[in-house]
Amino acid sequence: MKDLPTDIGTFSTIIENDYLYVDKTEYIYKMAKPGKKYFLSRPRRFGKSLLVSTLKELYKGNKKLFKDLYIYDKWDWSKKFPVLHLDMSDLEYDSIDQLKLSLHELVDMFALKFSVNLNNKTLKLKFSELLMQIYSNYGQKVVVLIDEYDKAILDNMTKSTILSAVEIEDFDNTADLELVEEIRKELNNFYGVLKSSDKLLEFVFLTGVSKFSKASIFSGLNNLTDLTLNQNFSCICGYTQEDLETIFKDYLVSFSNDNNISCDELLVLIKNWYDGYSWDGSNRLYNPYSILSFFTKGEFGNFWFESGTPSFLMDFVRNNKSTNILFDKNMSFSGDFPTFIFDKLDFKTLLLQTGYLTIREKYAKPGRLTNYKLVIPNKEVNDSLYNSIIEEFSDDDSLDVSQLASMFLKAIKSCDNKNLQIVFDNLVDSVPSILFGKVKKDMRESNFHIWFLSWFKLMGFFVIGEIPTSDGYMDAVLKKDNLIIVCEIKYSLDKDLDKLAQDAISQIYDNNYYSPYTDCDVVLLGVAFGDREVKSIIKPLKQ
Repeated sequence: MKDLPTDIGTFSTIIENDYLYVDKTEYIYKMAKPGKKYFLSRPRRFGKSLLVSTLKELYKGNKKLFKDLYIYDKWDWSKKFPVLHLDMSDLEYDSIDQLKLSLHELVDMFALKFSVNLNNKTLKLKFSELLMQIYSNYGQKVVVLIDEYDKAILDNMTKSTILSAVEIEDFDNTADLELVEEIRKELNNFYGVLKSSDKLLEFVFLTGVSKFSKASIFSGLNNLTDLTLNQNFSCICGYTQEDLETIFKDYLVSFSNDNNISCDELLVLIKNWYDGYSWDGSNRLYNPYSILSFFTKGEFGNFWFESGTPSFLMDFVRNNKSTNILFDKNMSFSGDFPTFIFDKLDFKTLLLQTGYLTIREKYAKPGRLTNYKLVIPNKEVNDSLYNSIIEEFSDDDSLDVSQLASMFLKAIKSCDNKNLQIVFDNLVDSVPSILFGKVKKDMRESNFHIWFLSWFKLMGFFVIGEIPTSDGYMDAVLKKDNLIIVCEIKYSLDKDLDKLAQDAISQIYDNNYYSPYTDCDVVLLGVAFGDREVKSIIKPLKQ
């Protein structure tokens, strides 16, 4: 078996050392046309850097690397182009001065590499001069490949824009917001050179996790073709089912033999854990990093989620009231791929662009905007996401989330109020003071809602939050197999919680919240949260 290129994102290293490679050059052949400028958004660890590295070797004319690949006998190898490969993750950007210095050094490095002398001192003119000099000296148009174009913005948004909606008194993040705005302007000017230098460029390709509005980053480079939702390129990154079953066949057989499981059974498990990503609603893809890690370690795990710190997402969850969208069964968007707007960050857009949501179905009708239905892609993302939410609201490192979830589920199924209350008490005891203190009441209540419903998601329940009825909204309906939990959540700092929990049950009865589900096994759950205290009541509908 060929070795697996886990943690290797360089095309030449993979090919020269005979690592396993999934051929994506058919998509590159369709895309790589003279004068074209493209943008592609994909989540982290999804093969973007490898794609950029492949384009680099292709335009440099390294023919021997492409032997036996789709593009080998179709590409004009007589042409070789000067390539500027800008990996923006290598830059320093903790301050605007650091970013400017890093960009200057990057341009200087390319000037040295291509033996050109630059006279301009300002960054924008210097970059423009670099392109002109390379074109003049080599007699060929320049190929520009920019990987992780948004890295400086995203890392600083972690500390600023995401926290701009924090509902904590006396919070001030003006300085961080100013830094993000300065970085935006600097990158906007830098990337804008690619538009004004159009006649010098053979091909331009930018990748990133996020897509910002044209008024933010791309106002200076508004002639990019966005491939993110283009059906013809939906599989340009990621592994298909066919890839898994053919290219990884030896690894599937080996794992099956080692674990006494059939290949068919194994494929079902792998699909449940790692499949499900889609950018067109039709083609489903596996996360490459998760698949490579799975076969390398020989066990199932939450590899993609753990490969990078999801602190920016947890900051947003903890500090915003809009996170109930995680429990909306009708999540969707219409038209183009949603963009980030700096001063109005949307949670759904954040989840979609970073890979925690993906497209499940696409609805297109002539004369109407295309509609895309969104879901969490697979078990790995689902379990990791909700587990992290629960841990985010706990300051007890010894809290065994999985064990408590099992106790929770057992108590609910048996309508065991005593043990359910014990679990709730343990949970609330682990909640950090950030949920109390200076946090405003509506923010605190929202925290309890998402924390509570995340427990049920982790236990495998299908959760629907804030369901409209003729008498208002009921808080949640939870479904697992034939079990339905109709749930009402109360919150108060001054009322008797035992009475409040009973009022929650009465509200379910009085408003017939359970009526659509009487064909199932229905239990009613009333929960009342207070200041570091909780009371719960669970009752079967039919006694």
